[in-house]
Amino acid sequence: MKNIIKVISILIGTIIGAGFASGKEIYIFFEIFGNLGLVGLIISTLVTGLIIYAVLYLSNRKNIRSNEDFLDTISNNKIKTLQKITKNALKNIINIFLIISFFIMIAGWSAYFKQKYGLPILLTSGIMGILLYITFLNNIEGIMKISSFIVPILIIIIIYISIKNIVPSNILQDNESTAPLWYVILNAILYCSYNSIMLIPILISVSNTLKDTRTIKIVTIITTAILLILSFIIFQILNLAKFDINSVEMPILEILSKSGTQEYLYSIVVVIAIFTTAVSAGYGFLENIKNKNKYKKISALICILGVPISYLGFGKLISIMYPLFGAIGLYQIILIFKKYSIAKNAKN
Repeated sequence: MKNIIKVISILIGTIIGAGFASGKEIYIFFEIFGNLGLVGLIISTLVTGLIIYAVLYLSNRKNIRSNEDFLDTISNNKIKTLQKITKNALKNIINIFLIISFFIMIAGWSAYFKQKYGLPILLTSGIMGILLYITFLNNIEGIMKISSFIVPILIIIIIYISIKNIVPSNILQDNESTAPLWYVILNAILYCSYNSIMLIPILISVSNTLKDTRTIKIVTIITTAILLILSFIIFQILNLAKFDINSVEMPILEILSKSGTQEYLYSIVVVIAIFTTAVSAGYGFLENIKNKNKYKKISALICILGVPISYLGFGKLISIMYPLFGAIGLYQIILIFKKYSIAKNAKN
C-alpha cells in the first residue's frame, strides 16, 4: 500500500505543474468553452488514465526499465530504418518538450512573484535559475522524496479551498461557448497528449515498484479519480472570476487575492508545483548527458537561458507551446495504444 501511495503522489505531482495549479491550463483548454468544457475535461482525464494504464502494463509485461527501452518497444518495426527514424524522432520531441517545459516553469515562477509582489522578472528568474542549478548538482532523489511527501498536502489544500468557495448551485455556467463539440474534444486530447510526454518517463521509472496487473489498475483508477476531482475544482473556481482571465497570468491567485489565508495556502501550492515540475523537466532533459563536465556546463546554460525566455510571458508560452506539443505527442499515444493492444491480444 505504501508503494501505491508513493507512486500516485509522484504521478499527480508530475501533472500538477504551474500551468495546472495557476488555472491557466484549465482555462485555455476547458473553461473557455463554458459547460461544454466539462465534457472535454472528463474525456481528457479518462484518456490520461488509459495512457497511464497502458504504459504501466507494457513496462511491467515487457520488463522495460528505461525510456530508451520503451521507445524501442513502441517504435518496433520490421523495417529497421523506419524504426530508427521513429525512435529518434520521439526522443528528440521528448527532449525538446522537457526543456521548453523547464523554461515555462521559470516563466511561471517569475509571473507569480510579479503578479503577487511586483518583483522584476530579471531578479526572480535569476534566483530561480540559481536554485535549480544548485539542485541539479546535488542528489535529485531527495527532491523527489520531498515531492512525493508534499503532494498529498497540496491535494488537501486544493480541496479545502474548493469547500470554501464552490457553491453547488453554481456548478453550471451561465455563458455557453459557440465552439463545436469536435473542437472541444480535440483540445481535450491535445491537453492529455502534451501531459503524457512528461508523464511517460515517470511512469516507466516507477513501474518496477508495481508487481502485478491488479496493483496497476488500483494506481490507475485512484490517480485518474484524483486528477478528475482536482481539475473539476480548478474549473469551478475559475467560474468565480470577475475579471478577464486572459489578462492575468495566475487566475486562481487573482480570484483568491482578497481571501487571506486561502490565498497564502494556494500560493504554497503554486510555488511548490512550479519548482518540483521545473526540477523534473530539467533533470529529465539533463539525464541524456553522460559526460560530467558537459552536464555542469549545460545545467548552467539552461538555467541562464531561462532568464531572457521568462520575458516572453508564462501564459503566452503555455497557449502556444503546449497545444503544439500536444499535436506532436499524438503520434506517441497512437503507438502506445497499438503496442498495448498487441500485447493484450498476445496474452489472451
